[in-house]
Amino acid sequence: MTGLTIALVGAPDWPDAPFVARAVAALAPDASVRWLPAGAALTPDVDGVWLLAPPAQAPATTHDTTTGWALQLGVPVLGPLRTDEGGSLTPSPGSRLAAIGGEAPVDLPTHTGSARPGRDYVAAPGTIWFAQAHRGGEPAVVTAGGSPFATLTDFPAATADGVHPLALDLVAAARERAASRHAPAVAPSSSSSLAPLPDDEPRSYVHQMRTAGYRWWRPFLALGAGIATWFVLAMALSIAWFVLDPSLLESGGSTADIDPADPVTMLISNLTLAALIPATLVATRVGHWRPMGRLWSVAGRIRWRWLAVASAVTLVIWGGYLAAAWVLSGEQPTERPAHWPWLLVITLLTTPLQSAGEEVAFRGGILQGVGAWIKRPAVALVVGTVLSAATFALAHTSLDPWVLLDLGGMAVACCYLTWRTGGLEAAIVLHVVNNLVIILGLTMLGGLSDAYVTEETTSTAASGGLGVAATFVMTAILLWLARRTGVAPKGFGRPALSPGATPESASA
Repeated sequence: MTGLTIALVGAPDWPDAPFVARAVAALAPDASVRWLPAGAALTPDVDGVWLLAPPAQAPATTHDTTTGWALQLGVPVLGPLRTDEGGSLTPSPGSRLAAIGGEAPVDLPTHTGSARPGRDYVAAPGTIWFAQAHRGGEPAVVTAGGSPFATLTDFPAATADGVHPLALDLVAAARERAASRHAPAVAPSSSSSLAPLPDDEPRSYVHQMRTAGYRWWRPFLALGAGIATWFVLAMALSIAWFVLDPSLLESGGSTADIDPADPVTMLISNLTLAALIPATLVATRVGHWRPMGRLWSVAGRIRWRWLAVASAVTLVIWGGYLAAAWVLSGEQPTERPAHWPWLLVITLLTTPLQSAGEEVAFRGGILQGVGAWIKRPAVALVVGTVLSAATFALAHTSLDPWVLLDLGGMAVACCYLTWRTGGLEAAIVLHVVNNLVIILGLTMLGGLSDAYVTEETTSTAASGGLGVAATFVMTAILLWLARRTGVAPKGFGRPALSPGATPESASA
């Protein structure tokens, strides 16, 4: 006897009871199956709970008490949701469902009985629940960050045709709980570990560095590690610059006569800014002692499908806006710069890295560094956004107020996109498309030097205001797209959260 105990909550005559009982017998033949009435309280000797779908006439709150006990005791639980929507079920990018069967829509039958709808869980104030999949825009699978396994689905996980992989996850989590209950106590090791600080609760992107292992000095260490890494890489690129362009030695390294339209200059400049990517990754791992992937998103990685979708939409809309703005400005094509084919190649290969480097540092590093210090989510977001916008705008060296307004507006929009979507992908896409279209266009049409903001760059109130307005419209489109694809939660005031381990997620 393994000591594994799985509770089936509901009545044996409920519609899915035979399928659930058969599934448990097949997946865990060594388990002790305990039938409990609906609404029953749990005891600590239960290792897993399968909530049966109540009949249609039962109250939607039938399983509320048992679900609460499961979360409180940390008992793995699988149960039903009600849905009024039809159509296919679409897994959210980075979710467990997407890992099981991919992100493509899948046709699954819905429960016919009574239960709470998914929105009751994900829309509740201070919720620890987040959606893993949607059906017709409504949450179809929700998971609680406060449990080793707590998932509710609008489709039956056991039918006459077989079981869904989530049922296997329930049994696996129950076995882990049983093993931990029966395992002998082990004295804690005094040896240090090089493992990064783990996730402790669901958190927004801004608070990814503020875990239980947070220390006040970590942001300082991260800043030092990042600057040191970038300095080493920048020095190596400077040496390469002198090797590729020996004429710089004659000027004593002065930047006064540097031509931004020179291919070598463009290459080294772009790679120097791209070096902000490894520098900020090192700052995340060494300074904050967190996994590097948390810099990219709350999923701990780049969400490539979301990146591709956002890229396609932004290229069409933002690229079209920039092209129309140039045509309406009345500008006329001029002579192309020398070596323009090389400039096109270098732009295509390195400008995306340059733009991503700025986003990783100014949006990722600064937002998360400030968030590590400030506990209150709203304050952390506001302070981080102000600091990010100010440093980003001033780093372009122009002090013209309308140029600063335009750059600051872009920075604010990218900060909000990052917070709401839980990652840098949308901000990177907007920055990359903006720079690519401008530089490629002015390389072909002439006037490439106008693509770069310098200390002499000026603008007008109309131009700066139009740029900010267009940026905010594009931001709204990307947020709408993020909500439609399940990347960002519904509404305008809630950020995407990372999976975690305790119910106190609302504070993050």
